[in-house]
Amino acid sequence: MAAPLRYALITLCWGMMLIIYLPLLPAAGILLTPAFSLFHWQQLLSDPQLAQALIATLISTIIAVSGALLLTLLVIATLWPSPGWQRLASRLPWLLALPHVAFATCALLLFAEGGELYRLLPILSPVQDSYGIGLGLVLAIKESGFLLWVCWAILGERRLAEQTVVFKSLGFGRGQCLKHVILPALMPSLSIALLATTAWTLSVVDVAIIIGPGNPPTLAVLAWQWLNSGSPDDQTKGALACLLLLAILAALAGIARKLWCGWRAYSAHPDGCRKPDFPTVPGKCVALMLPLSGLICTAFLAYLAHVSLPATNTVNHSLWLALLSAGLGAVVCLMWLEWGPVTHQRWVDFPLLLPALPLAAGQYQLALYGWFDGLFSTVLWGHLLWVVPWMLFVLRPAWRRIDSRQVVLAQTLGWTRGRIFLRLKCPLIIRPLLSALAVGFSVSIAQYLPTQWLGGGRVPTLTTEAVALSSGGATATLAAQALWQLILPMAFFLMTALIARWIGHLRRGLR
Repeated sequence: MAAPLRYALITLCWGMMLIIYLPLLPAAGILLTPAFSLFHWQQLLSDPQLAQALIATLISTIIAVSGALLLTLLVIATLWPSPGWQRLASRLPWLLALPHVAFATCALLLFAEGGELYRLLPILSPVQDSYGIGLGLVLAIKESGFLLWVCWAILGERRLAEQTVVFKSLGFGRGQCLKHVILPALMPSLSIALLATTAWTLSVVDVAIIIGPGNPPTLAVLAWQWLNSGSPDDQTKGALACLLLLAILAALAGIARKLWCGWRAYSAHPDGCRKPDFPTVPGKCVALMLPLSGLICTAFLAYLAHVSLPATNTVNHSLWLALLSAGLGAVVCLMWLEWGPVTHQRWVDFPLLLPALPLAAGQYQLALYGWFDGLFSTVLWGHLLWVVPWMLFVLRPAWRRIDSRQVVLAQTLGWTRGRIFLRLKCPLIIRPLLSALAVGFSVSIAQYLPTQWLGGGRVPTLTTEAVALSSGGATATLAAQALWQLILPMAFFLMTALIARWIGHLRRGLR
């Protein structure tokens, strides 16, 4: 490839990433501007809603993250490595394709006061949940699918499976194997996924509006309400609440790291005592129910929706935003991997590791200053801030596994860098690319904050309409919104899986 063209592609690659990640700068300004004012902190701390909102946020986050991790480790200890683990891995995309809002809507319509379960069994009247326990349980079930998907990628190493088999052959049980072999190899890589899960759970707004405590709400919903207020004092309190969410995230990450280091020092080596007995029934039940929850959710929403259909423009907006976000995200990710920096840039992962609320506020501030809020293209730009890092999260490991010897061989044959990229590298990662497209599509469908703020109500999607209807809309209409929000990503996951299977069929002779 000619040098001028290569430099032009590098410049284009960096330019696209800077445009997508530009909201990080105003987000930092929103957080830091009021942070050095003691008066503003006094205003926040004196707010009567803060204490209860903080308690609900901490309880729901701890239940969600620890519960998801516990379910994940229970399934791993029971099934891995075995054919059952592979069957579960093949069904995980159906749980991943299930949007959080659709899952929360199903839980609301089933377990809330006046829901279907309450109508069938009036004796099971729900209690007042002011601590976010129900929110934490719903998120724990949903996030366990994501953690299992990450673990499936990590546990694919053959050497670790061989170590596990040898350890079990010495008479140690599944629990001891998890403790001394699997966890030490799993946690260093799983820690990033746990941090991303914690950051998302802390700042989740849409699910907390649907199923979380109402008055006062969680801290993220309270901060969102303050930032939406017309009062400058309320907006300042909202910015400080976002900063408080960041401080909570840092504190939880520090505590978790200390606990992990202490646990590793305490149980570094097995004491020789064999404990072969390990209950496998709970793990098998969890492995059965997690994928089944997606089917149950779909059937329940279809039953409640009857013949109700969402507005056509709502479905069109959701579909086109997701398709364009996934397509543009794939182009940006491939260009970044090929013509971007060789070493991984940590700032690329910021949207995954930071609470979403200040980032969406930074996007909104840029849109207001540029007078381009309320446009479809602006909402599309807002979605890319989360679609691109998630797609990179999927594509980066596959890109690193490309054998460099094949690239050297192609260079000796006189192939240019562009030809190597198009004819060699892209075909090698076509299946991970299809997975990344499905993930990007699902992430775009689930976006609430950037759609609500940047769209200004003029770009309604299935997610924004479902959240709006959850406060008191008709049950059939709400179920129809959630059902279609579920159907679109599931259909896209199915399409990408069929394409991947077809490509694998065509390449059987190359194995």
